[in-house]
Amino acid sequence: MNFKNFKLIIFDLDGTLVDSANDIMNANNKTLKNFGYKPINFKDIKRIIGQGIRVNIIKSLKLQNVRVSKKKENDMYEYFFSFYKKNIYVKSKIYFGLYSLLKRLKKKNYKLAVCSNKLEELTKIVLKKTKLSKYFDLVVGGDTFVHKKPHPSVLNNIIKKFKIDKKKALFIGDSEHDYQSAINSNINFCLKKNGFTKKPVSYFKKSLIIKNYTDKIIL
Repeated sequence: MNFKNFKLIIFDLDGTLVDSANDIMNANNKTLKNFGYKPINFKDIKRIIGQGIRVNIIKSLKLQNVRVSKKKENDMYEYFFSFYKKNIYVKSKIYFGLYSLLKRLKKKNYKLAVCSNKLEELTKIVLKKTKLSKYFDLVVGGDTFVHKKPHPSVLNNIIKKFKIDKKKALFIGDSEHDYQSAINSNINFCLKKNGFTKKPVSYFKKSLIIKNYTDKIIL
């Protein structure tokens, strides 16, 4: 794996930097149960992570063939947000080898950013609790810009902030939404395996592949 051609490395958060599925599932199911609906299983929660709280709720209800009013959806959103903010890093953990890789990248003067569909406030809380904040020059959440991933403006805005040629940027993510973001913005993509996607590796065409952060990466 060779990163020498890049100057800017952009990381997704959930499933890429942090294995957060258990804490998201807990908040999701607490919300469902509080409003009288059945909880969903771990397999299903991993399928819907990555598009923000509101989409989590809508897709969780859809699995039960349920549609709710906008008011109830907003009430569920507020409950989820409040609970998750208080319990955001209980069972979550960073992926093995990540600290070492980030230290190497910073030592080599790479610019580093986080791009998540999680709210910016929550993204920054996770980074603070994991002691990852100090490594990143920019943190972007799902509400930072007008649009969120996979809209091309998100990654494009990040690249503009660093004034770096697109060819020198790499986006590392774990899902088809991340992959589509990179395609839409016409930048290089690297799949972090063992994240939340259910798509086969063959789906991620012309992508670099990282199985673990302990893989040999040339900087």
